[in-house]
Amino acid sequence: MNYTEIINNPNYEKIAELHHNEIKSFVIRELLENKGWARVAIVYQLLGLFVFMFGFGTAFGQILASREYVFLVYLVVGAVFLFSFGILFHELLHALAYKYVGAKKVSFGMKLKKFLFYVQADGEVFNYKQFKIVALTPMLVVGVNAIAGMAIFYNQPLFYFFLSIFALHSFCCAGDLGILCFFQNRPNEEIVTFDRKSEGKSYFYARKGEKHESTKGANKHHAELVSASPN
Repeated sequence: MNYTEIINNPNYEKIAELHHNEIKSFVIRELLENKGWARVAIVYQLLGLFVFMFGFGTAFGQILASREYVFLVYLVVGAVFLFSFGILFHELLHALAYKYVGAKKVSFGMKLKKFLFYVQADGEVFNYKQFKIVALTPMLVVGVNAIAGMAIFYNQPLFYFFLSIFALHSFCCAGDLGILCFFQNRPNEEIVTFDRKSEGKSYFYARKGEKHESTKGANKHHAELVSASPN
């Protein structure tokens, strides 16, 4: 569906728009107001932090015990890989997920000064179910493969490479989960979203109808929103 079918439809009203530059503040606000996807984000990031601390402690212990630096080197290499090629892979997975749910025009964007990277489907409309696939695909694919790598290379240097990727990638998924919170914070509204590349913005529209008590916060923030990577 093209975005013009939504903005010209009297049964829909705009409830939020977000400039791509404002994604981080938006994500934080939506996470703070949520008890569903926000809990997933918190648990995932705490798990990632614990795993990385465990890996660092174990690798550093090898240095003290046997002057073996290779484990710590692989841990650092994993972190460098994640925040370079790993980010590209993360966004590529978003793009493939967009294609899977029917997007025709997918493009990549970034705000390097803010270390913000995202994928957008210009002018194409998606609902919550479709957007969940787009948002969660990198988290699931990277997480499962990193765990598999740790299992295969247990007690080997490559174990620390995959451990680093699993642990730190959890922080790359906060933006994706924050956007999902926007939908979940308004459970009684039928919400769709689309991007406008030329404007550098994404929009959320809801089908007009009775607002329930649980969704009073929906119109409190006619904030700027982006369907970003989700990142």
